[in-house]
Amino acid sequence: MTKQGSFKRAARERARATGQRYTQARADLELANRQEFIHSRPFEEVPLKAHLEQQYGIEINSILPIDDDPATRPDGSWPGHYPSTLVVKHVDGQQWIARIFSSSADRVSRVQGDAEILQFLAAHDFPAERIARDDPVTVLDGKGIIVTTFIDGGRPSAGSPAVWHELGDLLGRLHTLPAAGGAVARDGGAEETDGGFHVGRPKEDLAAAMSFLVSVENEVNAAAREKFEWLRLQVENADDAEGLPEALTHGNYHPWAAVGTPGNLSIVGWAGSGRGPRLPALAWLLRTAAEHNAAENIAAVMHGYSKHVRLSDDERHRLPAILNMRALWLECLGFRMTVNDGRVPAMDEGWMQPKSHEHAERVAAQAIAAVRN
Repeated sequence: MTKQGSFKRAARERARATGQRYTQARADLELANRQEFIHSRPFEEVPLKAHLEQQYGIEINSILPIDDDPATRPDGSWPGHYPSTLVVKHVDGQQWIARIFSSSADRVSRVQGDAEILQFLAAHDFPAERIARDDPVTVLDGKGIIVTTFIDGGRPSAGSPAVWHELGDLLGRLHTLPAAGGAVARDGGAEETDGGFHVGRPKEDLAAAMSFLVSVENEVNAAAREKFEWLRLQVENADDAEGLPEALTHGNYHPWAAVGTPGNLSIVGWAGSGRGPRLPALAWLLRTAAEHNAAENIAAVMHGYSKHVRLSDDERHRLPAILNMRALWLECLGFRMTVNDGRVPAMDEGWMQPKSHEHAERVAAQAIAAVRN
């Protein structure tokens, strides 16, 4: 069958599974295939379905990436955004989440560690996704798969200060959980969506950011060279958060890591979790809070967080630099995507630009002032 024929068949299957019209399913599939990490963790649906049915004695009605079906697509997301986070719909009406870790860099032991951390969180009554079975990790063709229960309610609205307060409160609770051994003590806190090539402490985000730049260095033309050199300088001189107080922390903590209903939110996406500097998670939450009703939401985050944690003098001093840490990761990723698309990255656009330093200083000042008042 031709590639075009395979694509049409995939679009028809997608339409049948989601209830979409063929034209919409095809448009979604085209969008998904353009996403940055769509091929970083490949899998085949048919053998995966058979594997889960055999391992757990279940009957599966459908198994699709969470973004494929409009009924399960998180608010604000898009097809291809979470290609290896799958909704497993059982014939009996149950729903699970299955995350497949199938890139060449993924380790089954790391997936088993994810399950151990989820069990630790459950034992301490922390609101997080829960494992679906006592043996939640299985191996298919040498690649780890973890299953958790599906949480209803979707993502909370980012416009509500109450939600930001709840997120700050939950992060503070997370950062005061007792130390433990095993996976709870593993290095964590970095973003983990690039196929598992840069996992561990938050400083791995800087290594990933540099790798994004290096991967397109030979394609950078004169028009894009100024931003390339500026971004490389930012990465080389970025604060890696080392030496700051540590805790069990989350690798991508902001409203998109929360699901459920306000007042009863749960945190999901623990693949990047482990022990590391606690400030980067708070900084990323504050950085995203600053995108929505900034002063009120920043204060809400800090009031929630400070119920449990008091920032050290070093953390307050280094907060402005850490506020741009994940933004720099995103901007370097965006730079690579723009160059690969044949477009020219602009200095005054995106998550990280020269005026971002002044922005971070303002956000840090607002955050610190909020807990002094």
